[in-house]
Amino acid sequence: MRALLLGLTAVSLWAQMPTFGPDNPEGLVMYPNKTGRYAWLRKGTWTRKPFQTQSSKGASAAITAAELTAIRASFDKLSDLYQATPTGAARIGFFVLESRNYNYPNPSGLPSTFPLARAPLPYDIGIFPFYTTDVIKNGVFVPVTAGETTPVYHYFNVLPGQQKQQPVAREPNGDRDSIDFYPRPKEIGRYQGWPIYDGGDLVIARPNRDPWIAAPYARVLKAAMTLFEQDRATAENRLAGLKKENERVQSPAYEQEMRAHLEKYSGEFRTSNPQKWQGRVAGMERELLYNRDLAAKKANPQRDKDGLWYWNPLDAHAEAAKRLAALTPADAARTACFAPSPSQDGRYGIKGMIQPSGSTPACTDLVTDNWDYFDPKLPRVTPQLLLIRNISYCATIANGKLTLRDRPRPDVPPQGCFKLVPMWEELDWKQLAALVVP
Repeated sequence: MRALLLGLTAVSLWAQMPTFGPDNPEGLVMYPNKTGRYAWLRKGTWTRKPFQTQSSKGASAAITAAELTAIRASFDKLSDLYQATPTGAARIGFFVLESRNYNYPNPSGLPSTFPLARAPLPYDIGIFPFYTTDVIKNGVFVPVTAGETTPVYHYFNVLPGQQKQQPVAREPNGDRDSIDFYPRPKEIGRYQGWPIYDGGDLVIARPNRDPWIAAPYARVLKAAMTLFEQDRATAENRLAGLKKENERVQSPAYEQEMRAHLEKYSGEFRTSNPQKWQGRVAGMERELLYNRDLAAKKANPQRDKDGLWYWNPLDAHAEAAKRLAALTPADAARTACFAPSPSQDGRYGIKGMIQPSGSTPACTDLVTDNWDYFDPKLPRVTPQLLLIRNISYCATIANGKLTLRDRPRPDVPPQGCFKLVPMWEELDWKQLAALVVP
C-alpha cells in the first residue's frame, strides 16, 4: 500500500479496521443484530453484466453485432485497467458489479446540421464496489450479491454540457430541443493531467478539440430578447394591476366601503361613547388618506429604489433592442458574454445584459455544446470522448491530488468511493486515455 492514500495515511485508515488472527482468515464480524456478518478480508468477485439498452433507436439505425462487439471491447479494456490495479486485483473485503449500457442518440438533441446517421452512439459502464457480507437465511449464511454503494460511471461519446452552469438564454431549434447558451464550465482542478469541471466530471477529450464552442453574440442576444420581453411584460402587467388598484382606492366607493366597515364594527360608539366614535372616525380617515397616497405612489413608480422593479426590466429591454438593431456583422460574430445587472429587481427571466466578449471586466463568456467536436466520418461507436461522471463526489481535488472524504461508517468494511479512489490512484491513466481515439 502506498505510504499516503489520498490525504489519509495508511496507518490512520486501517487503524479504523479490526485486526484478525489466522483463525479468522476472512475477517468475519457479526452484525450487531446477529442477522449476518461482514467479511473484511474475503476476496470478492468482479462480475461483468450483460448489455442493457436505455433508449429506443428512434430514427437511428439499429445497432449491429459488430458495433456491440466494438463497444464491448472498449468496456473490457476499461474494466481490465481497473482490475489490473493492486486494489482492484486484490479485492480484499469487497466485490464489484458492472453496469453496461448502450444508447441511441436523441434526434431532438442534435443540431439540424449534424447527420443523424453519423451521430456517435453514447454508451456507459458503471463500476460498483460493494463490501462483502453474508446474511442468515434458513439458518445458513448466504453471500449478499447486491446492495447500495457509490458507483462511478464512465460515459463514452456524451458531451459534458452545462455542468453546474444555468442557461442564460435558449435558442429555438424548430421541432428539436432548444440550443442552450451558458457560461463556460469552470475547471476546478486537474487529475492525472485531465480537467475536472465544477459539475464534478473528469473529461478525457481528443487533442485540440473543445467540447464547448463560443456562443455568437448575435444569436445569444436574439435568443435573449424573449426573456427581456418577458421581464418587461411582467413589469407592465404588475403596473397595470397597481393602476387598477389605485383607481379602486381613489374611488368614492372605496371610501364608502371603509365608512361602512367602521359603522358595522364601531357604530355603537356613535351614541354610547361619542368621543371614542370621533377617534375611530379620525383614524379611519387617516388610514384612507394613507392608503390613497400609497396606492398612487405604487401606480406611478419613480426611478428610485422602490421603482426599480418596473424601470429595470424596461430599461434592459430597451437597451437590448437597441443593441440588436445596431448590430454590425463584426459584432454579430464576436463571442457573447453575460454581465450580471447591479440591481436585479424586476429581472426574473434574465438577470443581466448580453454583451460582446471583452466589453466589460465583469462579463462571463458564453458557450454552447459543440457537436462539431465529433468527427462524423468515424464509425459511430468509435470512442471519441470519455466522461468520468461526478468524480468529485468521492474526493476533493487540489494541486493534482485527490483527498478521500471521511468514512461515515468505520465500523463496516470500506466500499464505494473508498475502493474507487485507491483504484484511481493506481490506475494506468495513459492507457485509459488511449481508449479515446486521438
